[in-house]
Amino acid sequence: MSRFVGKGTVIVARDRIGVGTGSKIAEYVTIRDADHDRSVPLSHLAFRQKPVTIGRKVWVAAQAIVLSGVSIGDCATVAAGAVVTRDVSPGTTVAGVPAKPI
Repeated sequence: MSRFVGKGTVIVARDRIGVGTGSKIAEYVTIRDADHDRSVPLSHLAFRQKPVTIGRKVWVAAQAIVLSGVSIGDCATVAAGAVVTRDVSPGTTVAGVPAKPI
Protein backbone atom coordinates (compact mmCIF):
# COMPACT_ATOMS: atom_id res chain seq x y z
CA MET A 1 0.00 0.00 0.00
CA SER A 2 1.53 3.31 -1.05
CA ARG A 3 1.66 6.78 0.48
CA PHE A 4 0.67 10.04 -1.24
CA VAL A 5 1.79 13.64 -0.69
CA GLY A 6 -0.06 16.37 -2.58
CA LYS A 7 1.24 19.37 -4.46
CA GLY A 8 2.49 22.32 -2.42
CA THR A 9 2.83 20.37 0.82
CA VAL A 10 5.58 21.58 3.19
CA ILE A 11 7.33 19.04 5.41
CA VAL A 12 9.96 20.41 7.80
CA ALA A 13 11.84 17.65 9.63
CA ARG A 14 14.60 18.67 12.02
CA ASP A 15 14.16 15.45 14.02
CA ARG A 16 11.75 12.89 12.51
CA ILE A 17 8.42 12.73 10.72
CA GLY A 18 7.02 9.25 10.13
CA VAL A 19 4.14 8.49 7.76
CA GLY A 20 2.54 5.05 7.82
CA THR A 21 1.63 3.01 4.78
CA GLY A 22 -1.60 3.85 3.03
CA SER A 23 -1.68 7.41 4.38
CA LYS A 24 -2.63 10.29 2.12
CA ILE A 25 -1.60 13.91 2.60
CA ALA A 26 -3.54 16.37 0.44
CA GLU A 27 -2.28 19.53 -1.22
CA TYR A 28 -0.85 22.49 0.69
CA VAL A 29 -0.58 20.67 4.03
CA THR A 30 2.16 21.79 6.45
CA ILE A 31 3.83 19.30 8.78
CA ARG A 32 6.56 20.53 11.15
CA ASP A 33 8.44 18.70 13.87
CA ALA A 34 10.14 21.86 15.19
CA ASP A 35 9.08 25.15 16.70
CA HIS A 36 10.98 28.24 17.81
CA ASP A 37 12.23 27.91 21.38
CA ARG A 38 10.61 30.86 23.12
CA SER A 39 12.87 30.50 26.18
CA VAL A 40 15.67 32.27 24.28
CA PRO A 41 15.56 35.46 22.18
CA LEU A 42 14.18 34.87 18.69
CA SER A 43 17.36 36.36 17.23
CA HIS A 44 19.26 33.22 18.40
CA LEU A 45 17.13 31.02 16.09
CA ALA A 46 16.88 28.24 18.65
CA PHE A 47 14.44 25.41 17.96
CA ARG A 48 12.62 22.76 19.97
CA GLN A 49 11.95 19.62 18.00
CA LYS A 50 9.69 16.66 18.77
CA PRO A 51 8.93 13.86 16.31
CA VAL A 52 5.63 13.71 14.42
CA THR A 53 4.05 10.31 13.79
CA ILE A 54 1.26 9.80 11.27
CA GLY A 55 -0.16 6.29 11.46
CA ARG A 56 -1.37 3.94 8.73
CA LYS A 57 -4.31 4.80 6.46
CA VAL A 58 -4.55 8.40 7.73
CA TRP A 59 -6.13 11.11 5.59
CA VAL A 60 -4.82 14.67 6.10
CA ALA A 61 -7.01 17.00 4.05
CA ALA A 62 -6.02 20.16 2.18
CA GLN A 63 -4.32 23.03 3.99
CA ALA A 64 -4.21 21.26 7.36
CA ILE A 65 -1.30 21.96 9.70
CA VAL A 66 0.31 19.31 11.91
CA LEU A 67 2.62 20.67 14.62
CA SER A 68 5.58 19.17 16.47
CA GLY A 69 5.15 16.34 18.93
CA VAL A 70 1.82 15.18 17.49
CA SER A 71 0.90 11.55 16.93
CA ILE A 72 -2.02 10.77 14.62
CA GLY A 73 -3.40 7.26 15.09
CA ASP A 74 -4.19 4.72 12.37
CA CYS A 75 -7.28 5.35 10.22
CA ALA A 76 -7.76 8.91 11.57
CA THR A 77 -8.92 11.84 9.43
CA VAL A 78 -7.77 15.45 9.70
CA ALA A 79 -10.26 17.87 8.12
CA ALA A 80 -9.28 20.58 5.66
CA GLY A 81 -7.76 23.63 7.33
CA ALA A 82 -7.45 21.97 10.74
CA VAL A 83 -4.50 22.82 13.00
CA VAL A 84 -3.43 19.70 14.88
CA THR A 85 -1.75 20.65 18.17
CA ARG A 86 -2.50 17.45 20.16
CA ASP A 87 -2.48 13.71 19.57
CA VAL A 88 -5.34 12.22 17.53
CA SER A 89 -6.70 8.83 18.59
CA PRO A 90 -6.97 6.02 16.02
CA GLY A 91 -10.12 6.18 13.89
CA THR A 92 -10.96 9.73 15.02
CA THR A 93 -11.89 12.65 12.76
CA VAL A 94 -10.66 16.06 13.90
CA ALA A 95 -11.47 19.53 12.60
CA GLY A 96 -11.05 23.17 13.57
CA VAL A 97 -8.44 25.49 15.02
CA PRO A 98 -7.20 23.94 17.21
CA ALA A 99 -8.32 20.55 15.90
CA LYS A 100 -10.88 18.70 18.06
CA PRO A 101 -12.78 15.45 17.56
CA ILE A 102 -16.05 15.80 15.65
